[in-house]
Amino acid sequence: MTNSSISDEFYPAGGLNTASYDLRADLDRKIFEDPIPFYSRLAESLAHENGVLELGCGTGRISAAIARLGIAVEGLDLSPAMLDQARANYPDLTWHLGNMCDFDLGRQFDLVIIPFRGLQEVTDATDQRRALERAFAHLKPGGAIALDLMDPDLRYCLPEGDPDPLELPVFPMPDGVGKPGSRLRITAMERTNDPLTQKFSEHWRFEEINDLDEVIKREDCWHHLRWVHRSEMRLMLELSGFVSITEFSDFQGNPPKYASNQVWMAKRPD
Repeated sequence: MTNSSISDEFYPAGGLNTASYDLRADLDRKIFEDPIPFYSRLAESLAHENGVLELGCGTGRISAAIARLGIAVEGLDLSPAMLDQARANYPDLTWHLGNMCDFDLGRQFDLVIIPFRGLQEVTDATDQRRALERAFAHLKPGGAIALDLMDPDLRYCLPEGDPDPLELPVFPMPDGVGKPGSRLRITAMERTNDPLTQKFSEHWRFEEINDLDEVIKREDCWHHLRWVHRSEMRLMLELSGFVSITEFSDFQGNPPKYASNQVWMAKRPD
């Protein structure tokens, strides 16, 4: 009998999605450009006595990579389940439960980063601006922000969305999860788009399967994101007080390119 659940929370506690996040992130880094060296290099060059703050830190992999360089780093995330993994994997680091749109840590940093398209997890335009303002407030004068986004390919942002499912390669079950010998099947079921609010919602299915491909456990979750146009992103940074705004299409510093990544850097004035 299949154990099935449906959640509007994308990272539920005890869920297959949350437990498998690092496996999927490693696959993403192999298929696409790995952002960890970029953020690590920035931290080495820009973080001095005030350290680094990662917003939307998730399971803490980027913060941990920066900490291994001997740089002070703290992480903040809205998901208790993801922070539980961060604390279990990297207990010596400082983790904060909080909303990047509304938080106050009472101190300032040399560098604030929002990797892995974390700002797009904020699905309201006003809240995205508030997140940038909170980042600005947590930077020392002269400090820098760096973040990356998906640059929207407008062919895939139409109201009809995308009804076709896409199945990822079958994963081994994460350690300590599921029955012995079971595997994890992940399918992007469909995507709906709202061009008015620039919001898209993806239906993801996570299934624990046995060696006969029979489903032992199934979870359905919805992932909500907001796409941001380049001109809009630049304006939000300017309105939030940032200067020296620089934009790239990848983590190697190449110029902007349509339907590629958006990689942004900016400074708080001295």
